[in-house]
Parts: sequence; structure tokens; C-alpha cells
Amino acid sequence: MIDDYIRYMNVPVNKVLLDNYGALDIDERAMIVIIRLVDIHQHSSQLPEFTSLSKGTTMSEGDISKVIQELMQKGLMEVETIRESGKYIERFNLEPLYSRLVQIFETREPAKPEPTEIRSLFEYVEGLYGRVISPNEFERINSWLEDSKYSPEAIRNAVDLAYQNQIKSLQYVERILGQTGREKTEARVERMPVRSWLEGEDVYDQ
Repeated sequence: MIDDYIRYMNVPVNKVLLDNYGALDIDERAMIVIIRLVDIHQHSSQLPEFTSLSKGTTMSEGDISKVIQELMQKGLMEVETIRESGKYIERFNLEPLYSRLVQIFETREPAKPEPTEIRSLFEYVEGLYGRVISPNEFERINSWLEDSKYSPEAIRNAVDLAYQNQIKSLQYVERILGQTGREKTEARVERMPVRSWLEGEDVYDQ
């Protein structure tokens, strides 16, 4: 029973924080202090004694004090002294930390597709079209991935939509991608773009 207790007794660790704490310009010592503060903040906003924060770590109380000061200077936490029941106590606030994590999450570059995803996409298109794609088609699809940053799933969906309308044209698939990329998620409708016959557009142009 004690074995299960040790295995599954965990404290919450924010995944964005764990993956990006270097972007906050903090080191592993500060990371440990933050993890402990996050755990404590679930039930109390009172800043704990440095003795309790250093317990079980290789840091001294002086080290903890320096880390807390560093976190405040970097704008990752706030500490205020208030009077409560005739006593002065220090309360800490981690909202600045969470705000920074939101900024990091929103501005980070989308993950690049795995090579297996890309290979699967090309194999899917070739299977759907019943032939090997041409070098020009390869370059076109690759530009959607590399330059336009469309995901393999988005490209596959656009190819499917064109194929359902009996159109095997990457030019047309590109128009579908352009439309769905501009529309809001809630407004997206799987409809075909209007073909511009007057402009001489050939939907079967590769």
C-alpha cells in the first residue's frame, strides 16, 4: 500500500511551465520553489516560512530568500504585507507567472509535422489520385507545409473535399485551404469555392 502511495502521490506541475521555464529566465532551483509555491497556493496564499520551503532540498533559507526576490524582480510573483487579526502577514500572488505562461503559449511557433505525418500525407494523396504525384505537385504540397504552415490534416481535409466533388486539382485544393484558413472555426462550412469560368480558370490544372 505504501508503494502505491509513493508512486501516485503527485503535486501539480503546469505543463507549459515545465516545458518553457527557460524562456522565463529562471533556473532549476527557482523552478523547484515555484512548484512548491503552486502546491501551497491551492489552499493558502500566505507566504510560507523559508524553512519549510527549503526542507528536503539542497537549498538553504538564504537561497530560498534569494530565489523569492529573483522571482519578484522578474515580475513572476507578487508579495504584499497585510494586517490580519492584529498580525502582519505576507501573502503571495502567482497571477503574473500565469500571465507570462499564457503569452509564451500564444506566441510559440506551432510544432512542425513529424516526417511520418508528411510521408503519410503524400501516400494518401497518391492513393486517392491513383498515381504517383508529379514533382510540381510535390513542391506545391511541400510549400503548403513549409511556407503556409498548413497542417497535414488540413491539407488532407481539403484534398478530400475536392475529391468528393470529383476534382483532382491542387490549384483547387489551394483555394479550399485559403478559404478555410480565413474563416472562423464556428463559421466553417464544407462548401466548394466558386469556379471562375470568366477568368479562364481550369480546375483540372495541376
